[in-house]
Amino acid sequence: GKYQVLFRYANDNQKKENDLWVNDVKLSSIVFDATYNWKSNSAKVVFREGSNTLTIKKNWGWTYYDYIEISPAAESIPFDISPILITASPSKEAINLYNFLKDNFGKKVISGAMANYSTGIEEARWMYDNTGKWPALACFDLINYTTSWGAGDYTGMVDNVKNWWNNNGIVSIMWHWRDPLKLTDEFYTEKTSFDLSKISDVNSNEYKALMEDIDKIALYLKQFKEANIPVLWRPLHEASGGWFWWGAKGAVPCKTLWKLMFDRLVNHHKLNNLIWVWTSDASDTAGDWYPGDAYVDVIGMDIYPGENQHGSQYVNFDRIKTLFEGRKILTLSECGAIPSVGSMFEYGDIWSWVMPWNGDYTRNDKHNGVSFLNVFLKSDRVITRDRVPDLR
Repeated sequence: GKYQVLFRYANDNQKKENDLWVNDVKLSSIVFDATYNWKSNSAKVVFREGSNTLTIKKNWGWTYYDYIEISPAAESIPFDISPILITASPSKEAINLYNFLKDNFGKKVISGAMANYSTGIEEARWMYDNTGKWPALACFDLINYTTSWGAGDYTGMVDNVKNWWNNNGIVSIMWHWRDPLKLTDEFYTEKTSFDLSKISDVNSNEYKALMEDIDKIALYLKQFKEANIPVLWRPLHEASGGWFWWGAKGAVPCKTLWKLMFDRLVNHHKLNNLIWVWTSDASDTAGDWYPGDAYVDVIGMDIYPGENQHGSQYVNFDRIKTLFEGRKILTLSECGAIPSVGSMFEYGDIWSWVMPWNGDYTRNDKHNGVSFLNVFLKSDRVITRDRVPDLR
């Protein structure tokens, strides 16, 4: 059955993460928020009949534990997913895709692959060549579309997206947004001095640069609108981590940017083919970063559990479900090792889609690899591209 594990902890007022294991299987990295005083954190786990072993292991320590308390878990709140998209008058194809996500959420898992070199389908093709199954979803990246040297050649990406959609594939697009001021071509906080807090000043160079880049991206995204292709749009990912400039100045300017982008793309550029995906963490402060239900269609998490870790991510799944009161579809928007089908359905963390990162995270047996993906993609509970209906 399911049990609630309560940790009474303290640390040196610095947010930490430690790993929760049950019966020698890693379940999750748990965020322990900064505190000098004793504070409680909890997670739900599944214990099987008989003896079980629960272990908390150092990841990004240090954390002091006063005690650990285990008790039967209360029932989780039910999902109450919004029946409609946040965009007024969304495209027919966006509605069809959202309904497909909603109808399968909690029943089946949609398989995904990340583009290699941001624009191609090499990872998806590798999956097909080694398993006979195409993943249902391919994610592309606009990483080189707003650079100091000018836009990259995205003709190949446009063709790949169109071909993917025309073969009943689902399209996702993310954006590693390089320094809008073009002083560098970086997006990591430590490598760029871009100051998002200046977004509040519409006359600042930072604000003007942001708007220029959003408008450039809009011209690109319009090509997909004109081709009647819906897009799972996932900008400003992993903001709360602070390692990208869009999260470096805290939650308030980041949320302002998200809303500004939404208004510019949807209301000014009339892009009604986007399904908006916000990437959250599972900490107590996750709600502070959330742009709000009126600006988010789907909530994702990016989780890299470590090598050979195909255990359930129910701890994180249940936390964000509870934090956001079950109002949104939840997805494993980016990951290393994919949770096994058996673990997801045993625990109940049945994500809408799962998308391993490219390269070794897809191909290496330490993360996924041929043997694991042959089992995963051929499961009756996993949706591959041949199982996606015509969403046009």
